[in-house]
Amino acid sequence: MNKLRLKFSKNGPIKFIGHLDVMRYFQKAIRRAEIDIKYSEGFSPHQVISFAQPLSVGATSDGEYMDMTVNSMVSTSDVMNRLNAVMNEGIEILAIRELGEREEKAMTAAFAAKYRIKFRDSLKPDFNWIEEFEKYLQKDRLPAMKKTKSGEKEIDMKPLIFEYSFDREKESVTLLLSMSSAATLKPALLFGAFFASLNKELSTNALDVHRIDIYKYAEDGDVKYIEPFITDDINTRFILNG
Repeated sequence: MNKLRLKFSKNGPIKFIGHLDVMRYFQKAIRRAEIDIKYSEGFSPHQVISFAQPLSVGATSDGEYMDMTVNSMVSTSDVMNRLNAVMNEGIEILAIRELGEREEKAMTAAFAAKYRIKFRDSLKPDFNWIEEFEKYLQKDRLPAMKKTKSGEKEIDMKPLIFEYSFDREKESVTLLLSMSSAATLKPALLFGAFFASLNKELSTNALDVHRIDIYKYAEDGDVKYIEPFITDDINTRFILNG
């Protein structure tokens, strides 16, 4: 058996398909591609697949991940070619790598996510949001009310923002945000709090959110860093204790 991690994109109209429907879509695609997928045992066998953190409906991405176990395969490139041959427009397998036996599932290994965010043309703010957002991010503390299973609690978003940069020409911001079982910061919460700090209300669906990649935690000696799940480029690393 081989454990595989697949990186895929989700763009175009398919961005309005929810996570459960994406799961069903992949199950059908795996059968159509005749992948020798492993099934669970028991009365109701199902494909042994799992996904990283779900993407919000309406957001696009070039960095989604799915883990799956196959009984046999020719090569990772063969699996990728077979799947891409049966994919509908909007979802494309970008890379596949084999996992070690003890590697964590993508869902539990996720530590952060990088986003590129701008405003939809018809819902752009009537003020210089980049200038104001830059000032906002420089504050010592960024309080926000976050919904939990037991109600609401106040959090400080500042430690959950690892890195940010602006593209003024394209009127966008790139944010590297915490996304783990311990602490997750969603772009909508951050921007909602930002607008509230200006006594303004964020319009529903105003944000155009694109997830660039999902990051995992790693260590190299005394150096602690995060990097995309699938990468051979050390320049993609973000040093946590640097």
